[in-house]
Amino acid sequence: MRHLPEHPNIASFEEAYEDRDAVRLVMELCKGGEFFYRIVSKGNYTDRASAMATKTILEIVKVLPLYRLG
Repeated sequence: MRHLPEHPNIASFEEAYEDRDAVRLVMELCKGGEFFYRIVSKGNYTDRASAMATKTILEIVKVLPLYRLG
């Protein structure tokens, strides 16, 4: 996660802490909830809103393969 680019739609990794029992990841605070629940609560999206959401998701997917995650 340290190698991911800065992107407004990707939560940033801040730090990791490890002890005998666990590894704790500190991530950027993202308010707003899960996208799935936003879709459910809204009921339906217009074609334009759906296209914008899909575009955002695809932009993130496009960026991710450029960076080695392991």
